[in-house]
Amino acid sequence: MRITSTESLAEMRNKEARNETRCIGCFKGIKELDVVEVISNNSQMPEVEIGDIGAVVMVHENSDAFEVECVLENGDTKWLCALTRDQLKWLQSPA
Repeated sequence: MRITSTESLAEMRNKEARNETRCIGCFKGIKELDVVEVISNNSQMPEVEIGDIGAVVMVHENSDAFEVECVLENGDTKWLCALTRDQLKWLQSPA
């Protein structure tokens, strides 16, 4: 599917930053090893914060939930939990 707009990518990013539009990355399919950002809280896991960056380590069978791991700079795991598609924003796939 291709979405076209008269707005530039910069304008779209500004709208995204102001929460005036849903992010482009939110519509991207997510698969194992993709890098994702948390965009919604998980009340069951208080250590998961909006803005945390993690890697998808497993896609659940129905593709509606993902096991995501967030690591600290020293390599230790900050958290590992299941998150739904609505809680994540796709950032990038591995090269």
